[in-house]
Amino acid sequence: MDTWWLYRGTGIPLDPVERDRRWPAPPPWRSYAGHPPDEPTAPARDDTAARVLGPPGTPRTPDPEEVARVNTALRLRRPLLVGGDPGVGKSALAHRIARELGLGPVLRWPVTGGSTLVEGLYTETAPGTVRLGPLGTALLPRRLPRVVLVDDLDRGGFDLPDELLAVLDDGEFTVPGLLGSGSATVHTCEPGGTAALRDGLVRCRELPVVVATTGGERELPPAFLRACVRLELPPLTREGLAELARSRFPAVDEDVLDPLLDRAGREPASPRQLLDALHLVATGALAAIRERDGEGSAALDTLWSWAAMEGS
Repeated sequence: MDTWWLYRGTGIPLDPVERDRRWPAPPPWRSYAGHPPDEPTAPARDDTAARVLGPPGTPRTPDPEEVARVNTALRLRRPLLVGGDPGVGKSALAHRIARELGLGPVLRWPVTGGSTLVEGLYTETAPGTVRLGPLGTALLPRRLPRVVLVDDLDRGGFDLPDELLAVLDDGEFTVPGLLGSGSATVHTCEPGGTAALRDGLVRCRELPVVVATTGGERELPPAFLRACVRLELPPLTREGLAELARSRFPAVDEDVLDPLLDRAGREPASPRQLLDALHLVATGALAAIRERDGEGSAALDTLWSWAAMEGS
């Protein structure tokens, strides 16, 4: 049964040969026919993942519920809807899936109140000149899927989730301005990326891995909720915060980390505030405060206040 767990939640990349051997076939009702002569390739370098997750090989204790839900979504080719408080790692999950499974950099679509489905699919920058959006780029036919992060989906219009679901059900879309044009080259959403379309049709071979995040600003449509595998990420525990801190600052002094964890537990604070405080320590801020104000817990209180997020 260990082979069922393709995603393990450790953050450690899976061997590509092992991944390909174990990659699950889709359900028959989620099989698609896209098959280009030249498969578009994902950029090899992923600077965003390093910024979000830390360097490759950074250890992480997997959460069993997260691992189960992600693997269910992968095998059923269903969107993964991720909720939770700010800072618990909703967006980071998309990057971790992509890193572990070697699926290339995450294609991020940040949703706002004015977002439309079309902007996620493509924009026409000039007559006959098309740039695919994050979702449109992910729907290009590939042997392995790309990961799309639909960030803050609940901030979009009421119909956007159902429109997104319809495109994923179809596995394709058409760029109207390229209808009847024969073969045309379009830009993808990645720097320097291009793809060849015939008659403006984008048709996937593998559905993208869609990770949609929600901050609970409003309830999403029932049909969309039913179609998703849902995951609610809990607030980070003290142990989780300590693991996050050590992953970014492996040389941190426990005499500094422990009291900062105490402060994070006493008041509402995002993991970002803890990391910012530790970065200030690493740059010498704590030593400077102690030199100015003296030793004692007051120095850490000052440092913690400097790292506080506005409005927190």
